[in-house]
Amino acid sequence: MDAKTQYQTELKRSEQEHHQPTAGAMIGHVTANLWLHQLKIEQVRLFAKGPVSLFMDQYGLRWQNQEESFFQQLNQALVSENELVPTTTEQLIEFSMLAEDGAKKYLDGSEQLFDLLHDFDTQLLFITRAIKLAQVADHYGEAELLIKLASWIKKQIALGQRFLGHELNEGLYNEEDDDE
Repeated sequence: MDAKTQYQTELKRSEQEHHQPTAGAMIGHVTANLWLHQLKIEQVRLFAKGPVSLFMDQYGLRWQNQEESFFQQLNQALVSENELVPTTTEQLIEFSMLAEDGAKKYLDGSEQLFDLLHDFDTQLLFITRAIKLAQVADHYGEAELLIKLASWIKKQIALGQRFLGHELNEGLYNEEDDDE
């Protein structure tokens, strides 16, 4: 089979796995979110003003580096389990569930930071689903990494919310909101 045929086969498999969904497909969403979130962190690091600029000087690069590390580790875990790995910009954009907007760099620094925290929270929705699917599939390495990622993200949300003077879950996803 030539390269183009192999890739077309991969795309068909990806489409099928995203409709089932599988652990690998859900982890593809997680890695795509990590990829885009790194860009969003960079935007806030460069353009936030006021106290948030100092916060981002202290934590922004750490966040980017940690997300890049999880991105790479999860991709390797996918390969180890013979799962599909999003490897094109097109796939990463398609699978990311975060929204980017260049105009946000002109928002108040606290609004920019809260947008990042909201993205962390959105990522948790996909990570928790991926953990369950990985555990069902007996993909323990993937599950272990995802649990570490979820724990790290929760710590970053708490850190940012405290800095902003918010309650821990203020303005973030709440399952009870789904009932309304």
